[in-house]
Amino acid sequence: LLTAEEAHLIMCSEPELDFEDLRRGAHLEGYNPTEPYIQSFWQVLREFDVVQKKKFLAFVTGSDRAPFGGLHEVHLAVQKNDQEPTDRLPTAHTCFKLLDLPTYASTEKLREKLLTAIDNSEGFGLE
Repeated sequence: LLTAEEAHLIMCSEPELDFEDLRRGAHLEGYNPTEPYIQSFWQVLREFDVVQKKKFLAFVTGSDRAPFGGLHEVHLAVQKNDQEPTDRLPTAHTCFKLLDLPTYASTEKLREKLLTAIDNSEGFGLE
């Protein structure tokens, strides 16, 4: 049997979107976790407001909610995909929780391209 708190978490998800927890559970492909570009990527995500964080989660997972147990349970994969010069947007494969992330020349371009991608994502079109 579940406690009332456990049932609430299952039904409503984790209340806080802790992107440091998301980082702890993430896997990088083609990037080194200590390289400045990836550090900038995580900093950009941490600076997102709650609405932007929910949009990012929906973009990469298909759901804007944290799973039971926390965001490390997402097991996000961030894969290197293209580099400058590029105007490609980051793309996501929600079934695999995979983010294809180009390497941009600046943190500002990274922020701009991420926001453009998440703001213009349609997901599955379900309401």
